[in-house]
This record gives sequence, structure tokens and C-alpha cells, in this order.
Amino acid sequence: MKKLYKQKLLLLILPVIVILSGCVDTSGPVIPSSINYSSEVKVVNLVIGSGTTSFVLNNQSLGSANFGEEAPAGNFLSVPSGSKSLKANFANGSSKTYQFAAPTEYKLRVFLVGTVTSSESYVVTQRYIWQTKNSTEGSPLFPENKGQLVVFNGSPDATINAVILNSDTVSFSSALSTGKSTNYLAFPSGSKNVKVIYNGNQELNFSYNLGSKNRYTLALYDSSASLKYKVFLDD
Repeated sequence: MKKLYKQKLLLLILPVIVILSGCVDTSGPVIPSSINYSSEVKVVNLVIGSGTTSFVLNNQSLGSANFGEEAPAGNFLSVPSGSKSLKANFANGSSKTYQFAAPTEYKLRVFLVGTVTSSESYVVTQRYIWQTKNSTEGSPLFPENKGQLVVFNGSPDATINAVILNSDTVSFSSALSTGKSTNYLAFPSGSKNVKVIYNGNQELNFSYNLGSKNRYTLALYDSSASLKYKVFLDD
């Protein structure tokens, strides 16, 4: 009797299992087996004595850049994120290969600093590549009526103490040494008289216009005896 009861119970349960298994939704998105992350990169040639230098990044040509300039020209280059090998071929025939990591989903510049006989690479990140100026995610990074500036020290023997834009002064409690940079510094947009204080009491002066919602990098380079500047547009 017990055996017959179990058989009847099993016959009642089996259709329910079949019905339930038929209700599983398999129409959802397919999960990819791997995700290809990318970064956006430019290389800045601040190597003293380098002359016009050509660059090859993981076997991809970036073109060339004079001393104080960047490559590639135009837009940042999109590359897979991760470990990178950058070869610089200097004008005198010598070359050097630099190793660095391109952080996942970041926009960045790689600054090459020093001399043709002794130089290093420094990575300065800017933002996530999807935080564009007019996007929902990126708009907080670009306030109205403000221009923003990163200061990067690419001089091998200068320390940067302060930057003054018109009457706005930003002093660094610890002077920026070689390869160091600030976060973005926000100033009212418009025409500026810029003064850079370096090595305690020396000055570099120039004029520049900061556009509203724009972001820039101020690179200081060459030896302190002949300190130069270059302002790069980030966004």
C-alpha cells in the first residue's frame, strides 16, 4: 500500500517540475567571456637634448615630438589598458625604452623627463575616459566659469613653490620636485597673468587665457637656469 501511494505522489510531482523548468527565462543578455578595457594616452617629450624624437608604443608608432611637445598630434590615442613599453628614438641616434602601466579606463599623459643619458617616465592621470565634458558622469568635473590647471614639474633641477594667476595664489606646503604634479586647481576663467615661483625666489612669467569649463596641464621643463613652460589642453 505504501509503495502504491509513493508511485501516485511521484506522478503528481513530475508535471509540476516539468512546468517550472519550462518557465526559466534564457533571453537575458549574454555575459562576455572577457572585457577589453582601454585607456587614452599621449607622450610628452621633456628630455633635454633630445631634439625631434620618435615614439613607438608596444610596436605602434605615435609619430614624433620636438622638445617640449607631445605625441601623437591631435586627439589622445586609445590603447588597451595595462603594461606598456615605450621606445623613444632621440635625434642623436640614441634611444631608451620606458616601462609604465596605463591605468584601466583612464585618460593620461606620460612625461619623459631628464637628459638623453638619464631620463625617467612619469604618468599623470586626468579622469576616467567616460567622464567627458558634456556627459552626466563628467559634467561635475567641468564647472561653469572656471578654468582648471594641473601643474607638473618636468625640470630635473628645479622645485616649484607656488603659482599665481592674477591675484589668486596657490602656494605648495611641500615644493613640487621633479616628476611631481598637483591636482586640478580651479580659477575664474578669463585672461591671466601667470607667475611661477621656483627654487625659492625665482620667477617665470607669462600670460594665458583660461576657458570656461576647460582643463589644462602646465608643464614646467628644462634646467632651472632656462626654465620653460608649455600649457597643454586636457579637455
